Amino acid sequence: MDKKGFIVFISVFSAFMLVISFGFLPIFATSVDSAYANENTESAINIVNFNGTMPANAARCAIVIDANTKNILFEKNADEARGMASTTKIMTALVAIENCNPETEFQIPKEAVGVEGSSVYLKEGEVLTLSELLYCLMLESGNDAATAIAVCVGGSIENFAEMMNQRAKEMGLTSTHFTNPHGLSDENHKTTARELAYITAEAMQYPLFCEIVSTKTKRVRYDGIENGRSLTNHNKLLFNYEGATGVKTGYTKLDGRCLVSSAKRDDMHIIAVTLHDPSPTSTHKTLLDNAFKDFELAEIIKPYDITTEIPVTNSEDMFLSVTNKKGLSLCLPKDSNMTVELDIPETIQAPIEEGEIIGKAICKYNEETVYIIYLESTETVIEKKKSFFELLFGK
Repeated sequence: MDKKGFIVFISVFSAFMLVISFGFLPIFATSVDSAYANENTESAINIVNFNGTMPANAARCAIVIDANTKNILFEKNADEARGMASTTKIMTALVAIENCNPETEFQIPKEAVGVEGSSVYLKEGEVLTLSELLYCLMLESGNDAATAIAVCVGGSIENFAEMMNQRAKEMGLTSTHFTNPHGLSDENHKTTARELAYITAEAMQYPLFCEIVSTKTKRVRYDGIENGRSLTNHNKLLFNYEGATGVKTGYTKLDGRCLVSSAKRDDMHIIAVTLHDPSPTSTHKTLLDNAFKDFELAEIIKPYDITTEIPVTNSEDMFLSVTNKKGLSLCLPKDSNMTVELDIPETIQAPIEEGEIIGKAICKYNEETVYIIYLESTETVIEKKKSFFELLFGK
């Protein structure tokens, strides 16, 4: 072998040993640059106002929303910040449920005895579970129960109010502020009809909350006597409106009569809120009736309705199949026009894992994005292994 040939041999051999040192591991191309990987595949990505016709009513503020998406069906002065009286207790219950086991037993603290306003007549030292206190809170609207929950769960009324404010902040609410857990009037204690509706929609994600606010009557312990305390829900709609499922009444002289209601028909779930309304029960019947009359639950896409194939550029598999594993039904104005636009890459590089989010279907109402359905790969695709010379020369 001459000198020139020897140099070429040494160069090739060195490159070969370099590959050996990496154990012949294939060099994987980066998988699809998924802008969707960190998106929440469960939630509506945009709250839409359908601008429905608000029926005439005497409430100062009112709103009706779809409980599942928080889309607005119709509204009136929905962003005016006002006191909300005992509808405050919706957030009290939400924070308590999220921070404490419902079966935890508490001794009633002295701070909860003799609280102003509505009461279930708690006695200092008697023992009740958080669940029992929540029934006292939401059915009889006990201000003493609200105080007991605040002290037992949060350590004090002030600390618990801060927990409520933190939860509101996490929800993105900007016009809501709590100073207490019961709703007695305070100039710094306020919300809007819109934000109170959003709080309610959040609370109704919890089965325990839904069970409590839909209960008409309940018996809990009284000073150690089993079933000694009888509770009756103040929400009249539960007794006289078809499909009513909750949620909370409220009244103070300053804030007027307030009501948050919820009703379901044919899997359509509606939440209505009024603040400072002289006739809340009749108003809510009208609001809910109009919602069920003017809107419907429409099936937009069934599971696996959208199935398509995307070319794979570096695999033995030439195409990747993607589909929607979840369907979508939305509360929409009757006879509305929904469009669905696909956003998927033209090509994709392996490796790809089964279930990886590859694209999305964008659901639009009047050109405004209402919801996104994510498209997932139906299989795992492995990158084609490169030969020694492809690794060596980058071919």
